[in-house]
Formats: sequence, C-alpha cells, structure tokens
Amino acid sequence: MIPARLLALLTASALLLLVACGGGDSDGDTSEVDVPALLLASADRMEQEPAFHFELEMENGRIQIVRGINIERAEGDIAAADRVYFKVEARVGPLLAELEIIVLPDEGWITNPLTGRWEREDIDVAQFFDPTDGITAVMRTITDAEITGTETIDGIPTYRVESTVDSSLLTLFGNPQSGVPLQLKAWIGIDDPLVYRIEVVGGVMAREEANLIRRLNLSQFGADFDIQPPR
Repeated sequence: MIPARLLALLTASALLLLVACGGGDSDGDTSEVDVPALLLASADRMEQEPAFHFELEMENGRIQIVRGINIERAEGDIAAADRVYFKVEARVGPLLAELEIIVLPDEGWITNPLTGRWEREDIDVAQFFDPTDGITAVMRTITDAEITGTETIDGIPTYRVESTVDSSLLTLFGNPQSGVPLQLKAWIGIDDPLVYRIEVVGGVMAREEANLIRRLNLSQFGADFDIQPPR
C-alpha cells in the first residue's frame, strides 16, 4: 500500500504535469494554463507542508486579536496547525508596541506590552489567522480565476492568479463575514505549486475598511521550527 503522504505527492506531481503540459512557454504565455488544475495541485501541495515561515502585513487598517490589541504586521513560524510563534507590531490603545505570541497544544502565551514579560493567554490563532487549513480551503474553492501574469518572488517564478471571492471563503483570516465580494490574488509556484503570497483587498471581518489590504508572504517550507514554551 502506498503511504498517504507519498500518494498525495504523486497526485500533486501528476496535476502539476497536467498544468505544465498546457502551460505557458519561456516567453511567459500563460493563456493555455489549466487554472483549476493549478489550484488543485496547489491545495494538494500545501497540505504536504505544514511548516513554514510567514509575514502578514496590513495596509489601510489593522486587525484585532486578543486584549483589544490591533496588529499592523506579524511575522513568525508555523511548525503545525497548533504550534505557532510570531512577533507582532500592534496598537494597544494609543501605544505602538511589539509583542510576541506562542501557541502550543492546549496552552498559549503573550508578552505584556508594558512590561515585556510573558503571560499565559487563552488564545486561538485560528480566530484571526489560519494559514494551515485556510490556504488549502481557498485554493479548493476559488472559481472563475484567471492567471494575470508571472512574477518572481524571492527568486522563485510564480503565476499570479486573480479572482473575486465571497468573504465567507476566507477562513484563512479567521471567522469572516459573508456576502462581501473581495479581490484576491495568489502567487503560485510555476515549478512547484506552493503558495508564496496571498493578497486580499476588502473587509474580511465586519466593520473593516473596504480598502484594507492583507498581504501574506510564505517561505521556508518544511523547515524544522522548534517552538517551545517561553523561559
């Protein structure tokens, strides 16, 4: 019997071959790329890489997490869906602060913005950010997508895929509202269909600004991140 991980890899490879056979040439022609097959291959590929580094940036607004903290930028590592470390640049009332957050199975911590000391916190990252399952869900549910070009991100050639999606599909960014059309772009590797960037314009959550931009960059797939409780 073929192991599940190997089977998934073979499936993604076969789909990528299908994409490539109808795909763009060295001149950048992407008119014959099978976009649904590309998205499916990307979803399968992302399922195989539960560990990666991320950078999340906001323009024209902020998003709220615990304790009334509004973050403008976050960067960190995900070792698994329930094992995360990240730093955030945030507003706490009128103050601009840098915080650290650790989430492990059944426990979490956050640094106090005033003292810098670690404090226990009941925090579920998936309430505002769930890249592990959320990216796969987006890739599997996007419809009417088109490739609008190719770009190189950190030396990696990618397809830029664009679509209009309902806000309810974006569980990647927490518990979204429904019924709001949002502009989404995804940058998917040409040689290996990992997702290297996602950008969403509009209010994913209720009462967010219509011009809010979330930009998520992913890298270091498969790295061995050692995320432990604070000392």
